[in-house]
Amino acid sequence: MQQVSLNLATASAVPAATGVAMSPAPARERLDTAGKTVGDVLKALCKALYGTELEPEWLASANTLDDADEETSGARLARLWPDDSVWNRLAVSVDIGRSEGWIVNVDWISRTETAHSHRRGYAVMPMLRAKVFTSDHAWDLARFIAHALDVA
Repeated sequence: MQQVSLNLATASAVPAATGVAMSPAPARERLDTAGKTVGDVLKALCKALYGTELEPEWLASANTLDDADEETSGARLARLWPDDSVWNRLAVSVDIGRSEGWIVNVDWISRTETAHSHRRGYAVMPMLRAKVFTSDHAWDLARFIAHALDVA
């Protein structure tokens, strides 16, 4: 007879196997991003997720080539992580991947204003990306990241 235990961290039923260690749920702590670079925050997120059931296939900077054109390619690894602001904010979203799987996006949304016309708009700078294979995993990971980065 197989026993089933309830993992309260993910609220899903998982078979209990004798002698098999289950991945621990990731800690629900907020990351300290003050004065850190995009690379530092990326490493901290990777460390928080390592060996857990939420660990993605990959978690990387959106600017994978470290391209100097951040408006097109996203934030470079050496860029300082953005500070909290009244007008600017981080956003965590989920979308379907280009082939298989799902992508979790972390983007910086900032308010812009041109000097010539006092028109305001918004700019989106990609920060981090993660890939997983199921929509449930993507949404669970997005919730974890949003909490860790104090987005929610």
